[in-house]
Amino acid sequence: MIAFRRTHILLLLELAIMWNMVQTDHDDIEKAEAMNSMAGLKYTIDHTWDGLPLAHEAIKIDLKWHFERLVGRPHKRVVKISFDAPFFDDPEPMDSPGITPGLWDFEVLEFFFANDRGQYLEVEIGPHGHWLCLLFDGVRHPINNGEELELEVRNKWVGNRWVGEVEIPLAYFPASKFFFSKNLIYNFSTEVSKFNAYHIHGNDTERVHAALSPVTDGTYSVSD
Repeated sequence: MIAFRRTHILLLLELAIMWNMVQTDHDDIEKAEAMNSMAGLKYTIDHTWDGLPLAHEAIKIDLKWHFERLVGRPHKRVVKISFDAPFFDDPEPMDSPGITPGLWDFEVLEFFFANDRGQYLEVEIGPHGHWLCLLFDGVRHPINNGEELELEVRNKWVGNRWVGEVEIPLAYFPASKFFFSKNLIYNFSTEVSKFNAYHIHGNDTERVHAALSPVTDGTYSVSD
């Protein structure tokens, strides 16, 4: 089950895409830094995947453009997602923190960014330092296995809340012109037009799928 919300995040990325290439002009860098003051976008997940009200507290999500000068390497150009979610302390993956295939089977936050041609980015974040970043060319047609895409992820627990943030490089987002090789990703023009987010927890029959944009038209009878 993959549903998307058509969203004005397109505007956020269109403003930022000029900084996806390496810039050396001082004025350009100053403009990129000035964009850090943009308000960004705020969302709340408060329904299950099929539109029912959540039986637990809502999940808060903020998305914001972020530019940072780095010495001796390309400057940072990312979309930063900050989140505040209930922490259920489900069993964590056996893998060490970092890239974790199959992370969707655990307590997880998922973010999907799509263009109008069915290409999309899936980012999964766990509360114990695990993550996964997958690129798709069509629904359920991955073009990578996640092992080559690094993310900056920060997590902490505040009482019974899971609070954190993830920084997603602009080069990972669906593009109007892009191609991939074994070790390189080329992204020439980002054009995200749809976005959705999920919070998943629980085990077996008690697994709960919360969605920013639920599916309420009967297309699906069970969560996936």
